[in-house]
Amino acid sequence: MSTDLSIYDTIEKAKAVLGQHTAKHSSKAGWLMVTALLVESWDIYSMSFIMTHLKDVFHPSAFLLGFTAAGTQLGAIVGSIVGGWLTDRLGRRKIFIASMSMFAVCAILQGLAPNMLVLALIRCFAGIPVGADVANGFTYMMEILPKGKREIMGNRWQFMFSLGILCAIVMVTLFELGSLPANVTWRIILAIPAIPAGLLLFMRRDLPESPTWFVEHGRFVQARATAKSYYGSDVLAGLVPDHDVEIHAPSWGEAVKDLFSEPFSRNSTIFGWISCFVQAFENYSFSFYLPTVLAGLGVATIVQNNLAMLGVYIIASISAFMGPLTLPKIGHKGLSQWGFGLVAIGVFLEVFGIWRNNSMVIIIIGSAIMLWGHYWSSESGMTICSMVAKPAYRGAASGIAYVFVKLASFVTLWVFPTLYQNLGVIKADLIITIGPIIAFLAATFILPEGFGHGEGSDTKNSQLAAAAAENK
Repeated sequence: MSTDLSIYDTIEKAKAVLGQHTAKHSSKAGWLMVTALLVESWDIYSMSFIMTHLKDVFHPSAFLLGFTAAGTQLGAIVGSIVGGWLTDRLGRRKIFIASMSMFAVCAILQGLAPNMLVLALIRCFAGIPVGADVANGFTYMMEILPKGKREIMGNRWQFMFSLGILCAIVMVTLFELGSLPANVTWRIILAIPAIPAGLLLFMRRDLPESPTWFVEHGRFVQARATAKSYYGSDVLAGLVPDHDVEIHAPSWGEAVKDLFSEPFSRNSTIFGWISCFVQAFENYSFSFYLPTVLAGLGVATIVQNNLAMLGVYIIASISAFMGPLTLPKIGHKGLSQWGFGLVAIGVFLEVFGIWRNNSMVIIIIGSAIMLWGHYWSSESGMTICSMVAKPAYRGAASGIAYVFVKLASFVTLWVFPTLYQNLGVIKADLIITIGPIIAFLAATFILPEGFGHGEGSDTKNSQLAAAAAENK
């Protein structure tokens, strides 16, 4: 059946109705999506704390060590693009089941790696389901939660990220206190995230497909059935046809053109990309390498180092928890301005502490301020990009946004060991401040406030309708 252009108006009305209803278990579903970030950060930061063990066991070059640390980020770039595209084509449920299954397998394989090269390759593959799951997870959250609540839930991803880091710190510290051989410690630490990944997969097994995805694809029969099951009543009755309709799937070019067709979505997306890049740049250049930097400065033993980082990340977790709660009051703009501003202040303080004969107190205070700001600054970027995109290409838009996160992560993880080695800690840290300053200016002059933003406007609807007419 060919598509009547009026069906696009029906789709917009149906999405608006779905956005006004809240299922009893929608918050649970949202938490199950953001919890994937706990698993990811647990894996990533476990690598941060065992790099000294890998050096002792395999004696890798700085290049290979950096590539191994960055491998997950490289794979996530691929996963974000492919996973975002697939979730728009195949549905949200298929991707969040497949991605977590693949990650659990890769985690186990990491612990069995015979050498650094194999470990680096496995981590590259492990990044693919990570990128796919994040792109899919933000897409799913934006469609199962109503306006206002979905932004708060989306911004909680950094809280889960911080909890994953705490899990990694506690686990590594316990193994250090147990005095196990280095070759045993790193294998167990990298394989353990398979356990929470498996539990998360089990808990996701009953989550339904997004009713909005069915509507966007003209599968109205399944949309009504799923919505009835999800919300407890047939909320789409009399609103959509009782038969399916063939809907044109927008190409990448059409999706980008539509996304940039209005100042609000264009400016929001541009800021989101900047925010995503900078938050990863500041995080993986500073906090990821902070344990290595402190050890290199000789200011603490490994256990003391880990305990200091535990305290810092407890503060960071409080920040990550508080950020979404402040969102309704200060909005995405205020949260981003405060966040990026505090990052710059915190890094300057750490530089001052190093300059003052490696003052551990000043360094830790600066790190805590930096991380408090980091978790506020990094919460809104992904949420904004996913929120302003239409469901027809929301997965792709979320995937592109996460590419900026992972691209910055990969480059930074790979490059900054060399910068720290050749320039010294002070000069390398001063380079870091460039990013948050740029992002602060972008939040001030580019970002429109979008808290509570709806699904889209008639202008955006007509853009895709026109594209569909041309392709009939």
